[in-house]
Amino acid sequence: MSIFEELIKLDETGNIRFTRWIEWRHRSIGLIHCSTCVALDKCWFLDMKKPKHPQHNNCHCYMVQIPTPNCDNTKAECPLDKFTGYIFADKYSWNGKRKLYETLGFTIEDATYLKKEYEHQAQAEYCKGNYQLGKLDSRGQRINIDIKFMRNNRQIVFTSGWMVRAKGLITNNTPL
Repeated sequence: MSIFEELIKLDETGNIRFTRWIEWRHRSIGLIHCSTCVALDKCWFLDMKKPKHPQHNNCHCYMVQIPTPNCDNTKAECPLDKFTGYIFADKYSWNGKRKLYETLGFTIEDATYLKKEYEHQAQAEYCKGNYQLGKLDSRGQRINIDIKFMRNNRQIVFTSGWMVRAKGLITNNTPL
């Protein structure tokens, strides 16, 4: 396999996509550390979709190329409470999210299914590099991933919010 075969692949529609992945590394030099850089330490990104580098004038962070992530070495976690304690909770009904899900035929009884489906799709899309960078701060890098459902003979797409964690873990911030 050539270097190009490892870096460039065709997606399921025949379009070219670049597949070089990096692990962000924070190098500890001195006594003062940037909290944003510390939050990015050991996080994985598609090289074309990574946070700005360097983050600041005295940034000592560097990138290490890693193999393309897959379902064996990544994980997406979406707490069940994102659905039972938020989307379908009475105290948050004012935000319209519950009504949206219910209009599509989902109820609180579907919470476990929704959790698993969000995790499954988010993990697969993250590994393909199908995410958009969101806000970056001392808590870490947020990414947006589209979650798709077929309901009433049409495709519904929810843009969900995730946080990139170390070593291929992403955690759900908001389902919608």
